[in-house]
Amino acid sequence: MTELLQSGRNRIKWARAHMPIVRALGEEFARSRPFEGLTLGICLHVEAKTGVWLETLTKGGARVVITGSPGTTQDDTAEAIRQDYGVQVLGHRSESFEDHIEQCRQVLRAEPQILSDNGADLHSLLFSEAEFAPLRGTLLGATEETTTGANRLRQLAPDQGFPTLVINDTQAKRIVENRYGVGSSVVDGIMRATNVMLHGKRAVVIGYGYCGSGVAMRLRGMGAHVTVVEQDPLIRLEAHMEGFPTNDLEPALAQAELVVTVTGCDGVLTRDHFPLLRHGAILANAGHFAREMELDSLRAESESVTRIREQVEAFRYKGKTLYLLSGGNLVNLAAGDGNPVEIMDLGLAMQALSLAAVARPGQAYPNEPQPVPRPIEMQVARLAVDHWIRKGAPQ
Repeated sequence: MTELLQSGRNRIKWARAHMPIVRALGEEFARSRPFEGLTLGICLHVEAKTGVWLETLTKGGARVVITGSPGTTQDDTAEAIRQDYGVQVLGHRSESFEDHIEQCRQVLRAEPQILSDNGADLHSLLFSEAEFAPLRGTLLGATEETTTGANRLRQLAPDQGFPTLVINDTQAKRIVENRYGVGSSVVDGIMRATNVMLHGKRAVVIGYGYCGSGVAMRLRGMGAHVTVVEQDPLIRLEAHMEGFPTNDLEPALAQAELVVTVTGCDGVLTRDHFPLLRHGAILANAGHFAREMELDSLRAESESVTRIREQVEAFRYKGKTLYLLSGGNLVNLAAGDGNPVEIMDLGLAMQALSLAAVARPGQAYPNEPQPVPRPIEMQVARLAVDHWIRKGAPQ
């Protein structure tokens, strides 16, 4: 047995021990076999919690082809998933965005009947490349995990030909996973990447959705002085009412020692913004892809780029030094282990039940993006209450 394989198995074993909800669904799926004879095409971060989820899906009879995201794949976990569950895992930790898109094509070439997407990359290929157009007529349905993906889906097609259940449209995902899970894991990733003190740091959080609000709250909890940048006036007002100073982007950047983008949009920090940053500013992304920052411009206009820690690059830029974490990839997954295990137990249970719902013969959902059915969300919430609160309460 290779060291890589054993490391991956150990990661998954640890996650499994703290994922009672997904474990229980695995036992149920082993009996009911909801995915018997079906291929699931998946784009989702390949890490230990995902491994436990894939174990559950395969117990339910699924054949699975999966790819992750740039900079977030745990190579040891990927090897364990390949060896132990017979899942086809595409990708590796150092892949480029172009590699990632080609691997998404490979997922679709497996002709899945059900998709599980993350950022709508699989969906986008279905509607932008003629090769995959016939697949739209054979899909039973899909799920989408993220805010970014939900926004993209609603722009792709008014009638996409199959239903997509949007995990991110649930309150359980938005509040539990996005606000509390992402908030804590982003701070963890920044700390692991840098080992710098956050207490007293002047931090700017760009985007105050559920993820951004969680990041802002956790940074403030660590003693950082947090300013929020948010374009939506109502959401900016919410940040103000929560006690956060708010500002427009340009003046906020001028004082920032730490900048975290959490928008899920491209080009949030452009080549015009980098000159505004002070010497020593640290840049991190917690939105979706590294495209939230125009990093090609930053690299092209820098005198030198030096990797000074595993997850930190130093850019000598116009007489000052700027630090980029994790190549602009998701800092909580690239520099850390992603959201806490128990948080993803809830989120991946919602994924598993949603996939089983679209696989069910005779299901009749509208052929469009839509929220996860309320009964599924409530079932997962009740399971979380049972495992997190009642079973942990003193007798």
